[in-house]
Amino acid sequence: MYYIVQALIVLILFSIQTTWLAIISIIGVTPDLVLIFVVFCSVYCSRTIGVGSGIVMGILQDSLSGNLLGVNTFSKGFIGFFFSTLKDKFFVEGILPISFFLAISSLFDGLIFYLSINTVLEGEITTRFLYQSLPIYSFYNAIIGPVIFLVLKCTNNWLQLKTKY
Repeated sequence: MYYIVQALIVLILFSIQTTWLAIISIIGVTPDLVLIFVVFCSVYCSRTIGVGSGIVMGILQDSLSGNLLGVNTFSKGFIGFFFSTLKDKFFVEGILPISFFLAISSLFDGLIFYLSINTVLEGEITTRFLYQSLPIYSFYNAIIGPVIFLVLKCTNNWLQLKTKY
């Protein structure tokens, strides 16, 4: 049951990401629910699940986008590994640490995307992306993220109670 509900959560996140989030975009920038989910799995689950969720979610995101394949897989997998390692060194509870981790992961995700597109596809993204879109993207994820973390944590606690008995 645990894995079925997790798969349902992933399906819901991708559905929201691809359909309804365009309604609340700011200058064409929307929060990345997949990134928030990967950071959540990295912080609250084992290292294997954190890295695995990053790779799987990255592959799904790459296959659904029309961009360069492998960019999201690399960035989400690395973010999963990085935060799975960092969770033992920092206390990740509360709004400020979660927002900080999400802002840092968003900046890293955006930089990997920018560098990959500019090096492989020879500069199709302007530097305006770095100064306008990337700060809004990281701020947006840092604001929306703690709310999604709360919902995912409550769902995870409920699932653990159901599977325990």
